[in-house]
Amino acid sequence: MIKFFRKIRQNLLMEKKTSQYFKYAIGEIVLVVIGILIALSINNWNEARKVELKKQELVLNLINDFEENRAKLKPAITHSDSLSYKMNTFFDNAYQSNLKISIDSLKKLSYGFFRPVGFFPIMDSYEGAKASGNLSLLNEKELSKQLIMFQERYNFFKGVQKQGEDSFFGGPIWELKKEIGSLNKLTGRNKRDYDNIDIETYLKLIKTHLVIATFENQDNINRNTNRALKEIDEISIKIIEILNSMKK
Repeated sequence: MIKFFRKIRQNLLMEKKTSQYFKYAIGEIVLVVIGILIALSINNWNEARKVELKKQELVLNLINDFEENRAKLKPAITHSDSLSYKMNTFFDNAYQSNLKISIDSLKKLSYGFFRPVGFFPIMDSYEGAKASGNLSLLNEKELSKQLIMFQERYNFFKGVQKQGEDSFFGGPIWELKKEIGSLNKLTGRNKRDYDNIDIETYLKLIKTHLVIATFENQDNINRNTNRALKEIDEISIKIIEILNSMKK
């Protein structure tokens, strides 16, 4: 092709057709420029396509992660709701002048004060995209806002769980265990002789300041846990909705 154009130029020069030669030269330059622009457009299209494919892969991965997080949140919320019910039922019955439920039922309810709620979200796609800078591919303000809110609420949840751990290993629960010897005296989880106490002693025990303070502390921890889990779930729903709107 290059030899063909060169031959045309040479013929025009040899025939002394200068004006036609310049027109032809200009036309050839225009063709070259058009060719370059087409090549650049194709290259830009290919690059944009690669970026879009990477973006769509990230969107799908995030959707999968947050849908799985919601699946993990469901039993955690159910567990926390169950603990709330048990704690409320305990408070509604334990301190009445006329006990309307059995001591065994009261002990089973009290066990709820010592059961932690766990939730560990999958954040691999998010953290990987954040570290590599690929998170900027999404370029969605509302999504960025919701992702930050998710992290903040999860950090709050972890802080509440840390309070529960501290209570068990060095706080109110630890002090209670040192005072009464075993939590089984309150919960009746093990039927060992030294854990069994009579009804009168049990009712006195649950009315001591240390037991009441411990139960109230655990109730507060579970309330914060329950609120945080439900807020995390609501944020996850919004994140999934935004990501689904970005799918192509």
